[in-house]
Amino acid sequence: MIDLSVFIKDLKFNNPFLNASGVWCTTYDEIEDILKSEAGGVVFKTMTLEKRTGNPEPRLHVEKDFSINSMGLPNFGVDYYCQIVSKLKKYKKPLIASIAGFKENEFYLLAEKIKKSDFDALEVNLSCPNLEGKGIFAYDIKTSFKILKNIRKIFKKKLGAKLPPYFERETIKKISEKIIEVKLDFVSLINSYPLGSKIDIKDEKLVIKPNQGIGGLGGKIIKPISIAQVLLFNQYFKNEIDIIGVGGINDAEDVYEYILAGAKLISIGTSLLKGVKIFKKIKIELEKIIKEKKIKNLNEKIGLIKI
Repeated sequence: MIDLSVFIKDLKFNNPFLNASGVWCTTYDEIEDILKSEAGGVVFKTMTLEKRTGNPEPRLHVEKDFSINSMGLPNFGVDYYCQIVSKLKKYKKPLIASIAGFKENEFYLLAEKIKKSDFDALEVNLSCPNLEGKGIFAYDIKTSFKILKNIRKIFKKKLGAKLPPYFERETIKKISEKIIEVKLDFVSLINSYPLGSKIDIKDEKLVIKPNQGIGGLGGKIIKPISIAQVLLFNQYFKNEIDIIGVGGINDAEDVYEYILAGAKLISIGTSLLKGVKIFKKIKIELEKIIKEKKIKNLNEKIGLIKI
């Protein structure tokens, strides 16, 4: 038997496949689609205190090797997700909340609401790049770790943070030390690359409308960036913090690459736009790779890259 199960502390996932928050996870039906699929768990749409319609359209552009989005966190508000989560416990898969505040205090109010609900874990989204007039919290290290430290006092279940890409090794080392100090359980690496754009030369216009046509860059093109982030964070974490790898995952070879780099789970974003069947496809492919390599348990290969 091939064992694909992984754990974040004592929280079990039957396999390492998740959706990336933001894709196919806004409505009850979408979340249920993921839970009925071969996914190992689900990350809910990043929720805010109030319902949001998000940025004006067009706000998403997808090509073969990349996507650009400036969605603006459209969601039904935290109360909606806290109400529906109990109905989804029947699938017996981990249910992960994702939250984002526009001000520091909003993060704490959101965490208090999640604390009282049936979510199994909480991911604090400090890295959304698509809010007009708002900076990325995670690049303000002092404020972001003050937020995480205070949420850790509020929320006692599995707690993690979704981070943007960082561009210096020393910065990653410093942030890793802070994450260990705060005692997070996991991090998701990475959110979309903050500044991406595309011009349609036929119409001579930008392909998305918000933020002057600039949005988060995702898909296959960012995988090398994300892999490097996973490698470095894993090196500095020294097995104290688990990693969810995100970015450019299209097939099982991509999954296996993230596993070797040090990710325990992976989240699928752009490729999931085509539908939840991708989870079954990747699971079959990964089982084939593991069988060929004569591995009994996927955990045997986490972070075991040869240098």
